[in-house]
Amino acid sequence: AMYLMMAADGELSGAERDVIRGALRELDDRVRSRHVEALLAASAESLQRAGRDACYAALGEALAGDTTRAEAALLLAAAVAYADGEIAGAEDAAMAELMRVLGVDAARMRSLVTSLSRMDAVLSGDAAADPADVVVHAAMHLRTPEDFERLAAKTERQDVTIALRLFGAYAHAMDDLRDQSTQAASLPAACVAALGKLATALPEGRSPRLDQLRSSLDELVAALERVSSAPGLGALVDEADGPAPIRALEAALARLSELSAKALARTSSTRAVAWVDHDLRGAIGDVCSGRLPQDQARDALSAAVDATRISAAATIPPSVLATVALVLGRLAGMPTEGAGASKPRVEKTLPEWLPESRKLGGFRVLAPLGTGGTASVFVAVRADEEGEDGEQAERYALKVPQYDALAARSVSESEYLSVFKREAGALLALPEHPNIAGFVTFDARARPKPLLVMELVTGVDCHTLVKRRALDASRVFDVLDGVLSGLSVMHEAGIGHLDVKPSNVVLREDGTAVLVDFGLAGRRLRVGCATPSYASPEVWGLSDEDATPFSADVYSFGCLAFELLTGRMLFESPQPLAVFSLHIQHDGEPPPVRALLDAQQLADVARLVSRCLRKKAKDRPSVDVIREELSALRASASGLPWPIDRRRLRRRARRAADRALRRQRGRGGARRGQRRRGCPLRLDLR
Repeated sequence: AMYLMMAADGELSGAERDVIRGALRELDDRVRSRHVEALLAASAESLQRAGRDACYAALGEALAGDTTRAEAALLLAAAVAYADGEIAGAEDAAMAELMRVLGVDAARMRSLVTSLSRMDAVLSGDAAADPADVVVHAAMHLRTPEDFERLAAKTERQDVTIALRLFGAYAHAMDDLRDQSTQAASLPAACVAALGKLATALPEGRSPRLDQLRSSLDELVAALERVSSAPGLGALVDEADGPAPIRALEAALARLSELSAKALARTSSTRAVAWVDHDLRGAIGDVCSGRLPQDQARDALSAAVDATRISAAATIPPSVLATVALVLGRLAGMPTEGAGASKPRVEKTLPEWLPESRKLGGFRVLAPLGTGGTASVFVAVRADEEGEDGEQAERYALKVPQYDALAARSVSESEYLSVFKREAGALLALPEHPNIAGFVTFDARARPKPLLVMELVTGVDCHTLVKRRALDASRVFDVLDGVLSGLSVMHEAGIGHLDVKPSNVVLREDGTAVLVDFGLAGRRLRVGCATPSYASPEVWGLSDEDATPFSADVYSFGCLAFELLTGRMLFESPQPLAVFSLHIQHDGEPPPVRALLDAQQLADVARLVSRCLRKKAKDRPSVDVIREELSALRASASGLPWPIDRRRLRRRARRAADRALRRQRGRGGARRGQRRRGCPLRLDLR
């Protein structure tokens, strides 16, 4: 499309060539000058051989039905036309022909050009523009996740980049949910949940307007949840327990619309009209009261829903409005009262993006295993081996990437998937080892998401064993040695597990400890790549030039060892910021570890745990050193009562002292003053 515009006036100017070269490099930074020249030469040959009309027809056929790419092609062609500062008559005619074959009318073209020019003015002309204004403007005019990502790549402002990527992740989630494989009945609730993730993930404290946008989205999500879960129309207007759900939704729409209208007024010359209340409450009341015939009342309610949606379109971002429309779309078919009504069916066990056939690549998903910060894990069988009930087929663990709002804070989706594929390849290269779950294959072409196929390790995990109080000190040392053995093999291969914790250590039937769940594993340390209670300071974002995935694993192992030995989590709080504070306020001796250091029988083990927890990565020992030292301590510590507790040891020592005193009395050597129970015989328990 760009070359057709370039050749329209018969002059291939240097300015036009520079525009094409710059555009292609921005679309893919791997494109080099020689690639651009080869593309131009191929286009020239095609134009000369087939003729202009045939090239237009081929372009229209290639992009037929793909509105996003067609509009992108037109905008790139327009950039070439404007390259020399003026549009020749031949270029104007070429643009008209391109618009015709690509199915874009003049009004839409003006809207596209105006939108991009305004956004460019916001980003380049006003470096102090509020991130909320930029995001609202982008959300009103951009449609695809790729559009948000391209815009995020253009700005150097971190707050704007994060917010744009979050909206891009939300747009991607909406695309997945609207896929034909999604259960229609559960779609509204799933879309509301996706919007809730966006609202929660938007950064706080960056600007007052961004905080207002975040809180208004929170308010909208809460209102949508109430409306979506109402059993009947009567419940929507019931104000017995506070504002009625439909009133709360109208208030939330009004607030978000007002914020959006002000943002659009600050970033463009046109004034957007805020949302107008179309009295949904009155229309619902007419249906419930019976004042009008039911058919007439239901038609009026449908009209009010349509009017609400149309009015909101001026100031509510399309992706957000799509969720609102899905929830409101249920109203016309809802029963009047709660009797016979049912809440929308929500698939609680399997994600909405999973195809209805439950097939991923060559596997069929049977059940979920769990969801972590970066991936979801499922039990699956090979699709061609499954019987009618699937009982005879071998089970596998399928891990698929989960790009969500949290991941969008730091990387784009393409980067995220690239890392997943790279790390999956590294894991497949690991040697077989009894303390590491086996890896079967990696399917990068599976749809809708790539997947890593692993051995399904059956057994009980250490988190469950701790909760059941089903361990003893000797068994704990066996488990810790197995974990260190598995980590040693991984570290030797240059890979860190990066999520070492009790629930990721499973005991086979023969008692062998196996590391599982490699969703975060990799060769690179990434901020946030761990479970918070077991995350090292560098994983929380503290700068440490010596930090590696291996040092992070050692820190997590220290947390694991403390928990398995004592039956208590070392760092625990319901608030993430509080957990972060606990991790950074010590240098190897948090209060629970210090308490163990004060107990003479536990001091050696506690010192080893303390060294694993040092704040600086360089001060922590390697897993091989830890394994050697732990083996030396085993003889003296494996006989201790479990869970190990300083007070419990003190009570045990006192009972031993009492027994020694009774033996002494039995030999007849005790004086009368020593016959009292509680003789002042004490042991030094430090």
